[in-house]
Amino acid sequence: MLALFALAVSLIAVVPLFYIVFRALSVDLATWQRLWVGQMPDLLVQSAALLVGTIAFTLVVGIAAAWLVGRTDLPGRGVWRVLLALPLAIPGYVAAICYIILLRRGGVIERLAIDLGGFARGEVPLPPLYNLGGAILIIGLVSYPYIYLPTAAALRAVDRSLEEAARMSGRSAWNTFRQVTLPLVLPAVAGGALLVGLYVLSDFGTVAMLRYRTFTTAIYNQFSGQIDRSGAAILSLVLVALALPLLFGEGWFSRRQRRLTSDTVWRPRQLIRLGHWQWPAVAVLTLMVLFALGFPLLVLGGLSLQGWLFPSEADRIWDINNEGILTFGLNSLLLSATAATLATIFAMAPLYLAVRFPSRFSTTLLILSRSPFALPGIIIGLAFVLLLNRWVPILYGTIFALVFAFIFRLLPQSLSTGESALRSVAPSLEQAARTMGASPARTFWRVTLPVAAPGIAASWALVFITAMKELPTAILLRPPGFDTLPVRIWAAASESVHTQAAPPAFLLILLTTLTLLPLMHSRLGIDRAMQDNI
Repeated sequence: MLALFALAVSLIAVVPLFYIVFRALSVDLATWQRLWVGQMPDLLVQSAALLVGTIAFTLVVGIAAAWLVGRTDLPGRGVWRVLLALPLAIPGYVAAICYIILLRRGGVIERLAIDLGGFARGEVPLPPLYNLGGAILIIGLVSYPYIYLPTAAALRAVDRSLEEAARMSGRSAWNTFRQVTLPLVLPAVAGGALLVGLYVLSDFGTVAMLRYRTFTTAIYNQFSGQIDRSGAAILSLVLVALALPLLFGEGWFSRRQRRLTSDTVWRPRQLIRLGHWQWPAVAVLTLMVLFALGFPLLVLGGLSLQGWLFPSEADRIWDINNEGILTFGLNSLLLSATAATLATIFAMAPLYLAVRFPSRFSTTLLILSRSPFALPGIIIGLAFVLLLNRWVPILYGTIFALVFAFIFRLLPQSLSTGESALRSVAPSLEQAARTMGASPARTFWRVTLPVAAPGIAASWALVFITAMKELPTAILLRPPGFDTLPVRIWAAASESVHTQAAPPAFLLILLTTLTLLPLMHSRLGIDRAMQDNI
């Protein structure tokens, strides 16, 4: 029964990928040629530039932050550890909205410069956002925790005797870090960088807000602007082909990381003294937290108060027939909690089969179940739209279709984090329970599940946060009248009614932060959970 359930989960998980491939390969050659000549070269160049630039930015920020917090006598290291992880709760499209409001012509910065600095309108020098640099900055600010968190965990897990031997042989702190520490944590760094790459390729809301054309925006335009969705399937297939090398590379680096680190070495370490560099380091981290967390929260709070205290005509129009922000928040909570819970339950079957009954069959099922990881949310949403329209039209536009798509959007993340939790349970404990006469189901319920519970809870929390921020799948599959917080943010921001986009964005960040904080202080820890996710 376990094998049959795992087989069913893996086959359903791989259906969207197979359908996209089948739909794209069945398109006539003229459509392929039209897209390849007309759109594909520019999309490849712009996507590659965004990918490389964002990974480079997050590598510098993530490694530096992890080293300062984990290896030096930086003041307030415990506080910085939390603050540097919190941008994980901010969706990229929300950060984009905030910086558009700050830096656009007629925005907050220009108005302040005119009122306080005597500048004329249009004379204030403002950095451009609607270009490659703006997209790299904003996506990098919300995605650097994908490198910072696993790197911080790896720094605590490396064999400390190697660093101590290097220092005793006369090497400086910098040479020890460059020649010993960095090579040891490199698999974790590279795994985090590949996760950033997958995030960049799958991002839709941020690049759409910044009007930067990538495959995700082109797919959405092909889907929404034409009756024939064949072009969207072709672009989706190319995007999947770009994501697959990152996915396989991430798996290779995760296996290498487990060979190069040791979780048993927890001896106290002498921290590196920063000396006169201590306060410059604090200033740099303060700027990072301010740009990634402080400014977005200030903008959202200010806009929320403005719309509440001084409503404009647009605010009044948007408030007509508005059931209230709490309704959107409740919709997001119910959808995300249901999808995260069901994804966690579905993940247990292929995971338990692969961990406790390793074979070529169980490994294949686990790989198939992870296949949606190579599919950005917009492709999963598109695949379910096409499938439901063709085979089960009665489900299209219902809450069941939305929950179903969310489950398999989240399944790979549940598998990644849940695998570590199950492997933490010693097989001897289960064998002892079976020897005493307990059935397999009772052994799982009374022994395996309680021991793995902290890791499973951390897995559920990370999956829940991902579901709360998910935008493209919700846009494509939401039933009429069922708006989530991301959909409400997207709708209001697309019409430039930012005072109506700010309150749901603020509530979204609050809810995801409240989920992150217990995970940071749990026995597992957010950085260890993120390393397990890699």
